[in-house]
Amino acid sequence: MMNDLKWLFTAPYSKGELEREIVMAQAVMESERAGTAFPDSTFEDGYIAALNFVLGNEGSNVREEYEALSTGGEHEQTP
Repeated sequence: MMNDLKWLFTAPYSKGELEREIVMAQAVMESERAGTAFPDSTFEDGYIAALNFVLGNEGSNVREEYEALSTGGEHEQTP
């Protein structure tokens, strides 16, 4: 019987890109102005979104919020 957890996985992002994503999420979380970017989401929703991001199935869920904090803008679109 093969253990499904013992296969090699390569993320579509570098370790640095994933660490940057963590920094952005922490900044959004700690911002008093923004609060949480996803007030109607559960912990499990965030966990699923994070795994889908790492797998390359979804884009960043925090980049837009982080950039709005950094520029002082309201939900600016990224190119």
